[in-house]
Amino acid sequence: MTNILYYNWTHFLDNNKAGGVGVYQKNIIDELKKCKNYKIFYLTSGDLYNPFSNKIYIKKSKNKYNGVKCFDLVNSPVIAPMYYSYNKLENYINCKEKEKLIKIFVDFCNNNKINVIHFNNLEGLPISILEIKKYLPNLKLIFSIHNYQLFCPLVQLFQNHTYKNCLNFDNGNECCKCAVIKPNYKMFREKVLNFFNPCKHSLFARFICFLLKKSLIKRAKYVMSYNYQQNNGSIFNLYRKINVDYINKYVDIVFSVSQRVKDIATKFGIDPSKNIVSFIGTKFAENELKHSIATKVKPFTIVYLGYARIDKGYFFMLDALSKLDKELARKINVVLAVKNISKNFEKQKLKNFNDVICYDGYNHNQLFNILKNVNLGIVPVLWEDNLPQVAIEMVACGVPILCSSFGGASELSNSNLFKFKGANEEDFINKLINLVNNPNLLNEYWKYHENLKTMKDHFEELLKIYD
Repeated sequence: MTNILYYNWTHFLDNNKAGGVGVYQKNIIDELKKCKNYKIFYLTSGDLYNPFSNKIYIKKSKNKYNGVKCFDLVNSPVIAPMYYSYNKLENYINCKEKEKLIKIFVDFCNNNKINVIHFNNLEGLPISILEIKKYLPNLKLIFSIHNYQLFCPLVQLFQNHTYKNCLNFDNGNECCKCAVIKPNYKMFREKVLNFFNPCKHSLFARFICFLLKKSLIKRAKYVMSYNYQQNNGSIFNLYRKINVDYINKYVDIVFSVSQRVKDIATKFGIDPSKNIVSFIGTKFAENELKHSIATKVKPFTIVYLGYARIDKGYFFMLDALSKLDKELARKINVVLAVKNISKNFEKQKLKNFNDVICYDGYNHNQLFNILKNVNLGIVPVLWEDNLPQVAIEMVACGVPILCSSFGGASELSNSNLFKFKGANEEDFINKLINLVNNPNLLNEYWKYHENLKTMKDHFEELLKIYD
């Protein structure tokens, strides 16, 4: 029997926080549950704080799923997600409770006979937790790079002050310029209210927080408060260096979810000999169409799925589309499936287009209906988006995608017709115009496309590592 502990700072069933990593984790667990030789444990940290105690401990989670044994580390000295700890990196780099935390982990692993810990990130934990390898040398440690938390406390390698991909952090000095959320008591209170889940919004929970406000503010300052020199990048330089050193020293296998991710990790110092490119598995791949569903549909229809965020390239895309020649724009429909979409703003911005069809987000049950008359998907990310789930979903449904060169989405097809230089408006427009005027070229996507990885394929790849 192999006992596997999965770690993420939040529970995989929390759709508001877990995102694509949560979807991936749930899929992996569903596959593992089909095997009798594996026992699954799940741990979160940095998201629950007990208002009645400062003690650090692991408790059984109130979240339950398919027989998985779920646990929470309560009162972590490192608050999650990582950008909440941006101003208090000392807790992450040189944790005062290091020995106590490691003992808690060692005892937990021994009591549950854990053979493998698979980290989806280290948010909510200090980097020194990897020193557990000293005490349990036969414990296998695996780390999946789903974001860039190892190299950037804001996890995206995206400069919030310039809205550009972070290519040179200038020994940490560029990090000091990034605009971040200022830590405050209300943020910390949400973590305390999580402790009362599923009654965290009850009057009782909020009354307790009110009564203990002074105490909670004191604790919030310890785990969140601003305490680095604004013009000194040394703490960020140390942050990146120590992460790379610890991963290379203690972790057995690193999974990069695309070649681009591995290249970036290698550039920053992660040992390439232990870094494996492993495209994440998806249930959508089981029914992948492997051809376009709407090559000849008119008017030519493009789609954007996801979030209305700068880093996702949403506003970059809208600006670029608004500059298209009016005569060409009248031949194009635009479909936007975006959570909390304003509609009026988008329709005014794209007023020259034949039609603008808006959905307030989407779920997987709606996806085929949204995409049924779509010729081309757009993935215009401005950051090195590791491998967006939306890209996989569109391709699986028979929609080729025009992608930014940033991140891993463009690796789903090796045709240059479907990749534009990231953040380059002119290149994006030229590539789009070519496909609109020559819809027969959409078939080229599939000639240079390798099949998506099914959960079964990915699962078998993981088992070789776990065993």
